[in-house]
Amino acid sequence: MTIVARGARVMLTTLAPADVERLAGWEGDAEVTRFAGRRFGQPAGAWRWWERVRSDPRHRVLGIRTADGRLVGDVELADINWARREAELRIRIGDRRFRGRGLGRDAVRAAVAYAARLGLRRVFLRVDVRNVVAIRCYEAAGFRRQGRLWAGRRRAEGVSDMYLMVRDLTPERAASGWGG
Repeated sequence: MTIVARGARVMLTTLAPADVERLAGWEGDAEVTRFAGRRFGQPAGAWRWWERVRSDPRHRVLGIRTADGRLVGDVELADINWARREAELRIRIGDRRFRGRGLGRDAVRAAVAYAARLGLRRVFLRVDVRNVVAIRCYEAAGFRRQGRLWAGRRRAEGVSDMYLMVRDLTPERAASGWGG
């Protein structure tokens, strides 16, 4: 486990094989999957995912750990476009005992700082319009709503509209509040 970024209350680390089982276990928690969806589908899917992302230069998946090293969530810079220098941010606080304590906000800020160190200029995310807690977290970390992605016919399946939120990492744009 290597520490790649630190927040005020969390550290972001590389994942170890033992962590994959914890990540897969969180998929049984309806609070995790309500907004984040299922990543693996089945236990064997977690190992296939792990093999794929750890060797993919377009993904960085990190564990969110407390100061004592406890794995409480994960954050991902997904589909990194090195030419455009941007990536999608995904985050989950999987351990229910640590939700609502500001660790997600701290992890988002640490992930953004890590993305900037990688040379990325922009980080974006998609968030369910009903996920008010997450939206406040992202806004506190400097993300701004860029648009709304309409669910359309998918609403009948329980899928909601999403906000596209953007955080610009270039100093001049970040200082001006421009998110595009």
